[in-house]
Amino acid sequence: MSNLLYYTVYSEIKRRIYSGEYPVGTLIPSEAKLKKEFEVSTITIRRAIQELVLDSLVEPRQGIGSIVLDTSKKMEVVGLSCFTTDVSTGRLRIVRTLLVDDMIPAQTDIAEKLRVQPGSMLRHLVRLDTIGGSPFSIDEAFIPPALAEKINYAIAASPLFMHLWQEASGLNFIYTHYDIWAGQAEQKEQEILCIEPLSPLLITGELVFNVNKIPSLWIVTKYPSDRCQLSGTVKLFQKKTEHGKIGE
Repeated sequence: MSNLLYYTVYSEIKRRIYSGEYPVGTLIPSEAKLKKEFEVSTITIRRAIQELVLDSLVEPRQGIGSIVLDTSKKMEVVGLSCFTTDVSTGRLRIVRTLLVDDMIPAQTDIAEKLRVQPGSMLRHLVRLDTIGGSPFSIDEAFIPPALAEKINYAIAASPLFMHLWQEASGLNFIYTHYDIWAGQAEQKEQEILCIEPLSPLLITGELVFNVNKIPSLWIVTKYPSDRCQLSGTVKLFQKKTEHGKIGE
């Protein structure tokens, strides 16, 4: 019951923010006022406000309260090196929809990446990610069938796909090679992502290798450039020189 109560409060405050009842730059009512209005505990109110903070709808200000943020200019930061962690901790509150799950012949360029024969069949997934109901990205994954046997609907449709796939299959991924480029969406992608024709996209290509250094997955993800910012952390290898260790 307590979970339902906090979500009811969260949903109503969220509605008021989007409707303009709580304008950008103003404070939402205090915990005491919300507690009285909704007739719930302080813990429930604080849980609801924390969810709003995670959604970047409000920002707590020490000694003042929680101020409403401008969501119209909000950019989602995608951590290329910490995506799964960001999803599991709630920093990225993604809802994933599986659009396609089929088998297709490998095109030459993809076959080369995955080290399979051109024309051989690959497991093919297409997923749409949304945040707060707004399209966030669309991806297309290609996997050799022998490695994809344990991927069921629940795994394929989960934002924690990589983590769950490894757990179910016993695979162990050790590194990913990234390619990043700019491009434009095809007509179908424009409709799915709700973007205008000629709108630029940020595109990442990830080639994932298992512990045996065998490529296990090629995945291409497309992000609207006006909604997303890509970030990542690169670990520098320490090299000994005559002047001491340096990172490169």
